[in-house]
Amino acid sequence: MEFVDRPRAEMNLIKIYPDEVYQEILGFGGALTESSAYVWSRMGAENKEKLLGLYFGPGSNDYNLCRIHIQSCDFSLGNRSYVEDGDGELTTFSIEGDRTYILPFIKAAQEKNEEISFLASPWSPPGFMKTNGEMNHGGKLKEEYYDSWARLIVKFVQAYEKEGIVVSRLTLQNEPVAVQRWESCIFSGEEEREFACGYLRKRLDEAGYQQVKLNIWDQNKDLIIERTKETFSTEEAYQAIQGIAFHWYSGDHFEALRAVRDRYPDKEIIFTEGCVEYNGFSKRTEHDFAESYAHGLIGDLNAGMNGFIDWNVYLDQQGGPNHVKNFCDAPVMCDLENDTVEVKMSYYYIGHFSRFIRRGARRLLTTRYTNNLECCAFRNPDGEMVLIVMNATDQEQKFELMVEGKTCRMQLEAHSIITVCWK
Repeated sequence: MEFVDRPRAEMNLIKIYPDEVYQEILGFGGALTESSAYVWSRMGAENKEKLLGLYFGPGSNDYNLCRIHIQSCDFSLGNRSYVEDGDGELTTFSIEGDRTYILPFIKAAQEKNEEISFLASPWSPPGFMKTNGEMNHGGKLKEEYYDSWARLIVKFVQAYEKEGIVVSRLTLQNEPVAVQRWESCIFSGEEEREFACGYLRKRLDEAGYQQVKLNIWDQNKDLIIERTKETFSTEEAYQAIQGIAFHWYSGDHFEALRAVRDRYPDKEIIFTEGCVEYNGFSKRTEHDFAESYAHGLIGDLNAGMNGFIDWNVYLDQQGGPNHVKNFCDAPVMCDLENDTVEVKMSYYYIGHFSRFIRRGARRLLTTRYTNNLECCAFRNPDGEMVLIVMNATDQEQKFELMVEGKTCRMQLEAHSIITVCWK
């Protein structure tokens, strides 16, 4: 690409303002669930290496921010607790069940990229700690077990650290207002505040984990303003909780995310889950799914998001395994019967971001002449500039990229995406 002096150019411009600097980027990645670990374990040696190479190490999508689950989730092989039923003292605590699939998979990923940062999320406390007596179908954490649950989470952090897996961030509860047929538990914003301030933060600090950051909400953007106001209503909560996690299942709501970024400028905002669910999308194409990822990434990054974590990194040919048959899509799908790997278009669209925007990059202001193009721009720590532009229309789009009075003429084919890097 070649820039020329055109300071008076004014038509068909995408403009980058290098002096208008916004949030720092923490990284990009996906969820290392038991289902993904199981799928990986069932593949042949050659494909196991290929699968790791798609996400981790040289030439990969360069994932460095990954999510793991505490106890089981729907993308596990079944309900599993780290303690036996009724053991509020946690004397039976054990992560032995994670040794079959999860721990070997995480360690294999770490061998490819030792710089992975881990965020961990619970889907449900043990059933006996809840009002409904089971891990599934919602229910609430009984007040008498707030401290036991906090101590169990700390034990998880300690146990994983002994395995060489350092948890740097925790969310308090996955989807705290969703009653699901799989592992789920209901928390109000006030209850999240109480659990974080009165129990989990206290127990983490006592155990020497002051550096572990707590994140609230971990659900969709449609309620992100209301929930953050409720939870951050005291100074104690503001000091105890370092971030806000969110999902995409209720739609864009980029304006809500921007409002939260403006209200809490010193808090991390991390996308912690999103996928293409198999119910309700039968008429959409693989290209549609890929563009939905890029649309969400561009919109959320421009609204102030610091980090992005996709859902399962791999799934089988059914979109599982999932112990309640809540099947969905993943950027990489594996046929366990035939030992074959299918790399979806969404993988490559995510890579337009994760391969080029480095940890520590800062977002820059971009403006555009038309809604026919979606874009965002960054400066990497080494000074490299990165621009991502997507054309989701049916027509070719021509534009000029302008940076500090210099322009470069470009064009983008219909339904395509481009990443441009320069110093």
